Amino acid sequence: MRIEATDYVDAAQERLGNANLLYESAQYSFALYAAGVAVESLLRAYIVRIEPKFEAAHDLPLLLKTSNLRSLATPNEYQQIGAAIADLFGRWRNDLRYTSNNRLWRYLKRKKLDRGIRGDFLKENCRIAIETATAIIRIGVAKWKQ
Repeated sequence: MRIEATDYVDAAQERLGNANLLYESAQYSFALYAAGVAVESLLRAYIVRIEPKFEAAHDLPLLLKTSNLRSLATPNEYQQIGAAIADLFGRWRNDLRYTSNNRLWRYLKRKKLDRGIRGDFLKENCRIAIETATAIIRIGVAKWKQ
């Protein structure tokens, strides 16, 4: 079954909602995964609108380049999206769906994403990822509706 561009936009918004609910219930690894999938879904929507049979890996920076968002967003918006995607991609991996909170804790520690964070750095990294995804989705959905 082919996924339509509007289905990807709907999925992006739903996955972001899922990420928030999972975060609230301390399911941080899956919340972070859902935040990344939300952004991936949004970018795929833009790509599929241009190239309906598009297939690609889960590389958010590459998806952004392929998405044609640069021509739709203002330079400032595109810069914000690019920085947010780079930040999110530093935390997110497609294989997080197979990851426990303990494994995510080790992964973030290995990437030194615990530095400068007081308290629960797993929770804080998840919060940052969701906040970042929210900013991307907000701009992307607004541009979609134009």
